[in-house]
Formats: sequence, C-alpha cells, structure tokens
Amino acid sequence: MVNGKVHPAFKEGSANVNIRNGVGMLPDGKVLFAMSKTLVNLYDFSDFFRKAGCKNALFLDGFVCRTYLPQKNWMQTDGDFGVIIAESTTK
Repeated sequence: MVNGKVHPAFKEGSANVNIRNGVGMLPDGKVLFAMSKTLVNLYDFSDFFRKAGCKNALFLDGFVCRTYLPQKNWMQTDGDFGVIIAESTTK
C-alpha cells in the first residue's frame, strides 16, 4: 500500500492466496506487523493495513512465513527461518 491506496495490481477477489506477512506505519508513528493465520490474497492483506490506519505498508514475504510468539501461544517451529524480527524492552 502506498499513500493509503491498495496497489492497482492487487485485484479484489484474487485467487492468488497465501500466508502473508507485512509491516505498516500507523498514524501515531508506531509500526504494525501482521501475519495471516489463513490464506489471504494481496488485496485483502493490503486492505487490512488500510483499515488499521496505515498510509504505507510493505509485504515482507509469503509461503515461508513462520511465527514464534509464545505470549499468544503461536509457535511454528517447522521450516527454516530467513529473517527474524524481534521486540525487546529495556527499562
């Protein structure tokens, strides 16, 4: 998504579905990471970011996506990981 609009190449109702993940910037400057748990097309995935208030969002990858998020009981440990995005809090 660029400037609040779904890319014109992404067609509503497209049968090109996959597990998707991406990142968007919220109006308050916070970053929104999202990963689908079910198959979704790029139009609907972009629309998720638009509805969340993101003006710009970037699709990160598909098919090889995995999530390890024990706090939400979401731990996919099969497959190989190519990129790791982590949140760290310090006080």
